[in-house]
Amino acid sequence: MHSPRIIIASDRSDSGKTLVSAGLMKALSKKLKVRGFKAGPDFIDIGYHKLATTFPSINLDLFIMGKDNVIRSLCKYSKNFDISIIEGVMGLYDGINTEYSTYELSKVTKSPIILVINCYNLSSTVGAIIKGLIEYKNANIKGVILNKVASPTHFSYCKNSIDGVKVLGYIPYSKDLEIPSRHLGLFTIESYKEAEKVINNISKLIQDYIDLDALLQIANDANELDCNYNEYTSNYRKKIAAIAYDAAFNFYYQENIDRINTMYNIKFFSPLNNEKIENIDFIYLGGGYPELYLNELESSITTNWLKKEAEKGTPILGECGGLMYLSKNLIQNDRKYKMIGIFDIDINTSGKLTLGYTQLRAIRDSFIANKNDIIRGHEFHISQPIRVGEKSFLFENNQGKGIIDKKDGVNNYNTIALYSHLHFSTVEKRTVF
Repeated sequence: MHSPRIIIASDRSDSGKTLVSAGLMKALSKKLKVRGFKAGPDFIDIGYHKLATTFPSINLDLFIMGKDNVIRSLCKYSKNFDISIIEGVMGLYDGINTEYSTYELSKVTKSPIILVINCYNLSSTVGAIIKGLIEYKNANIKGVILNKVASPTHFSYCKNSIDGVKVLGYIPYSKDLEIPSRHLGLFTIESYKEAEKVINNISKLIQDYIDLDALLQIANDANELDCNYNEYTSNYRKKIAAIAYDAAFNFYYQENIDRINTMYNIKFFSPLNNEKIENIDFIYLGGGYPELYLNELESSITTNWLKKEAEKGTPILGECGGLMYLSKNLIQNDRKYKMIGIFDIDINTSGKLTLGYTQLRAIRDSFIANKNDIIRGHEFHISQPIRVGEKSFLFENNQGKGIIDKKDGVNNYNTIALYSHLHFSTVEKRTVF
């Protein structure tokens, strides 16, 4: 399959990959149908992609999904699009050693690389950085965009140091091209009201300063993709799935939503807005920032509704922030906030960052997995359980931290909650979703 595409990479984090990727998507979307993708298990950057293109962005994670599922997802979601832009993660070679890195993703997907180099404190050294990135493992780098350039003279110094790679242009430094960050990364688009304005600003600069025709030629020269996959179909579409979505709960993989959509009609609800949905068959509580909205969640009508649904036996899946919401109490600044209380767990909302991949082995059957099944995911939180009254767990962590003592997944009624964020491509059991 001919699928024009590029990967946006850099030598390090905080180079501007997300904003440059979103700006490119926005600029190209004026004439083309653009699909965004994100390397790794990120939930935040994909929101900026969707603002730029109006289409959901898709995660490609070699560790969690495996090579075959990555190719399948790239084929499936790039079909009928004019170009795919894949935003990389961290530095080009960063992963577990170099495994699962942006570099490895470029090899697996046969995608040409466009480097974004932050030139704020650099000039001629840029050439040495790019030369090293190419020669270290013969990366397929086809172009470079120079970011945060102070002046045309500064651009000239940087450009003149680069050999063997097409310099596509530069983006001038501007204080208007900044996205604020907090403990789990950039502000989400749900909470940062200036996100669309910032994307529009960089899109205009990209149109003025970047050779988009040359970039499109690089994308069009990408090798053919070997696309052989079958679409999953289901006969259970008439059921209803309720998915929490607001500023507190918004960490979802689009592919998970799409998989649920093969079996259910989806209705979204907001705990922050006291919403509830009647006659539902499955509830999904993703991650996010419940710790920022403790008063609202404690007093929400939704909290009592979810407790009643759990006690009725409605299947509920909670991940990370969903686990926190389903627990008994959340503690912040020595004050307890009462949550749903399905699980006898108290969680401090702030602690040491837990970040990394997980590999879970099922130690008993559930609607997620059969005993001894292996599921991969990732952990991404600063909360810390300080009292765990639950004694029975669904999973043992072969990799990762879990809730306590390298165990993850608590289960009461027909409700399951875990710290791991799951990508459903690794969940083979399909009894609920």
